[in-house]
Amino acid sequence: MGIQFRKVSHEYSFGQKGFFQAINNITLSIEEKNEFICLVGHTGSGKSTLAQHMNALAFPTSGEVEIFGSIVSSKRNKKIHYNDLRKHVGLVFQFPEYQLFEETVEKDIMFGPMNFKVSLEDAKTEALKAIKQVGLNETYLKRNPFNLSGGEKKRVSIAGILAMNPDILVLDEPTSGLDPQGKRQLMDLFKQIQEDTLKTIVIITHDMDLVYEYANRVIVLNDGDLVYDGNEEDLFHKEELASWSLNVPSTIRVLQRLKTQFNLDINPFQKTVEQASLELKRGMNR
Repeated sequence: MGIQFRKVSHEYSFGQKGFFQAINNITLSIEEKNEFICLVGHTGSGKSTLAQHMNALAFPTSGEVEIFGSIVSSKRNKKIHYNDLRKHVGLVFQFPEYQLFEETVEKDIMFGPMNFKVSLEDAKTEALKAIKQVGLNETYLKRNPFNLSGGEKKRVSIAGILAMNPDILVLDEPTSGLDPQGKRQLMDLFKQIQEDTLKTIVIITHDMDLVYEYANRVIVLNDGDLVYDGNEEDLFHKEELASWSLNVPSTIRVLQRLKTQFNLDINPFQKTVEQASLELKRGMNR
């Protein structure tokens, strides 16, 4: 099943000041299983709005979104239990403080499962499983979430969504504010979750280095329009990158400069620093 967007548009109304068209006539499908998608675009391109439609936090102005068999359109359908849809698609907000409010990490993680009528004991079991899944040990369960570091708060907010066992996990800028090592640790975690569970993971990000290294599908929005939906390799060969306000990954940028400056016979399209270093050594020895 998964998620299907069919000619979906969404506009925000500002009363007498007019309206803002956030996304325009979007048609795309997201599979239920085994996709690792990065959703990219400049600030204001419509990424967060599109993500909010994935679990019915936002409703289309026109068009429809089918979420695991239920049709979401501009008119609220009383026959649809929208919270049930949100159990299928878990959304982690950019700022974990928006999702953390209980006095202990355990209670925060348990909140979602218990909201879906899971027993207290089962919710405790899910909390323990989820905290370990995000790379933290069980001692964190008794800690106050507001005394944690920024990176730890992000992991706890992700654990709270994982505890509800969604089919699709959507994360809005999960690596923002982290140092390079923290970013890669978190992306490695998402990749491991995807490989272990076969869940589809959708990550909103501005970091093209992470997109190139981790994604197997990239969706690009530009001024609310869907302008690209394909693999990461083809994306960074596109001449339109600059017009879409997207940066070239640093490995490609550096190798292209060295290739031109020193007339090296190298392939600049390398995903990691390690791969780029090996390619540079090969080029210098030719």
